[in-house]
Amino acid sequence: MNKKGDIWVSAVLYFGLGIVVISILLAAGLPVINKLRDKNVIIQTKQVMHELDQNIREVVREGPGSQRVLTVNIKKGFIRIDNKDSLIIWQYNNSKVIISDIGIPVFEGKLTILTENANVKNNYNIQIYTNYTNLANITRSATKPSTLVGITDMVIRNDGLDQNNVVKVSISETNK
Repeated sequence: MNKKGDIWVSAVLYFGLGIVVISILLAAGLPVINKLRDKNVIIQTKQVMHELDQNIREVVREGPGSQRVLTVNIKKGFIRIDNKDSLIIWQYNNSKVIISDIGIPVFEGKLTILTENANVKNNYNIQIYTNYTNLANITRSATKPSTLVGITDMVIRNDGLDQNNVVKVSISETNK
């Protein structure tokens, strides 16, 4: 009998078995990790949106000339400011997490959360938005693209009343 050969065969079998076990653990654990990561991003973004909303409402309350500088960190998705409808929208496509019932808006404070099916199975498009139609006319003055991603310093400023006697709030990015 060749004991050295038996040892090598055993070592190769244990090594192969270890690789199979690790592969199974990764295959089972990776989707759970991705869901947790997406849920964490959504929770953090809801906090950012609440803070943004709070700053906008304070600027409106304080009157013309009032302003706030706010650092916004968008890890996934993007923020879009709709000048026409006075909406601030965070959009995250292909999330692994359902944050609300599909197609049914959920209200959380001043935020509205909407989950819709994405084109990819078991993925969802998440929208968190705030409507300022009855409070102020929100405009974004930007030289950059129309969406905000990553870390951005924003200046929120009360520009007084517009021709319809509605408070005009401008949002712009600071130059770094």
